[in-house]
Amino acid sequence: MPSSAPLAHPLAAGGAALFVSLMLALYLTPLFRDSARRMGIVDRPDGALKVQEKAVPYFGGLAVFLATLLPGAIFVQFSDTVIGLLLASSIIILLGVIDDICGLSPHIKLLGQVIAIFLLLKSGIRIRIEQFPPMADIALTFLWMIVMTNGFNLIDVMDGLSGSVACVSAVAIGWVFLAGGNRIGFVLCAALLGSLLGFLRFNRPPAQIYLGDTGSLFLGFFLGGLAIGGDYTAHNPLGWLTPLALFAVPLFEIAFVSWLRIRRGASILVGSRDHFGLRLRRWRLTTGQTVLVSCLAAAVSSLIGLAAMHMTAPVSLLAYGSIALLLVVAALWLKAIDMAL
Repeated sequence: MPSSAPLAHPLAAGGAALFVSLMLALYLTPLFRDSARRMGIVDRPDGALKVQEKAVPYFGGLAVFLATLLPGAIFVQFSDTVIGLLLASSIIILLGVIDDICGLSPHIKLLGQVIAIFLLLKSGIRIRIEQFPPMADIALTFLWMIVMTNGFNLIDVMDGLSGSVACVSAVAIGWVFLAGGNRIGFVLCAALLGSLLGFLRFNRPPAQIYLGDTGSLFLGFFLGGLAIGGDYTAHNPLGWLTPLALFAVPLFEIAFVSWLRIRRGASILVGSRDHFGLRLRRWRLTTGQTVLVSCLAAAVSSLIGLAAMHMTAPVSLLAYGSIALLLVVAALWLKAIDMAL
């Protein structure tokens, strides 16, 4: 997101956006919960992947989206990139709502994501790495947005997990924007954080409402689009690796799940119990402990990534490499957990 002439001090605007979005989410979430329950748009236990005690309504994602959108409209000056991000995110929201109501095939959902990413590119939002040619940057933008969108969707396997990790990511990206003087990006991150905190009041274990695909796809897409606008290379030419650290948890999830499914010859598009969250819970952690461990991992990785932006290039490679090494060790350990029923 490009910066603009401030209408108010960034911290003041961000604080106001956070407060408004928090209040909106606290108000809207139970309304959408009750509406989804009346319409029968719920996630029902199936004894396999869905093991909650009773049906839980969807549409939490709609509450998060609307609670983010209104403060953004109030405290942010709209530009082509902001409008492009919000319009593309609206397509993702529509895609998720249809999927939550009647179900969509993975290929249709992928097509919808590609259309939304094309709108991002048309609005000027794309990865720009000086060492890469423009076409490579465009290809990387598609890859980044697809992975991010589905990464947050994949970790949404238990109460509070995806929303809590997204809170950590919003804080980390918000810090990048604040340090770079990007008021628009900072305020949008603050608005998203407030909406998530309000939603989590009703999504903590045992959850009263779920994000659904509507919310989890939106979180990954919106955060992924925001992250593209960050300034990471002011002090370190390799700082463009920092977003990988800031989103290490959802990126690890999609890589880990894909690896396990490919190893046994299963489709990466078909659901399974390979998720790291389910494995941690199968090991010995409660749902709350799994969420806490995941948030701590996201926070530590983000802090290392943010610090690496201010290191020399060779030293930063050691920092980024340490995250990668820890994730490889975690993958090997998690793979050894027996998930047989």
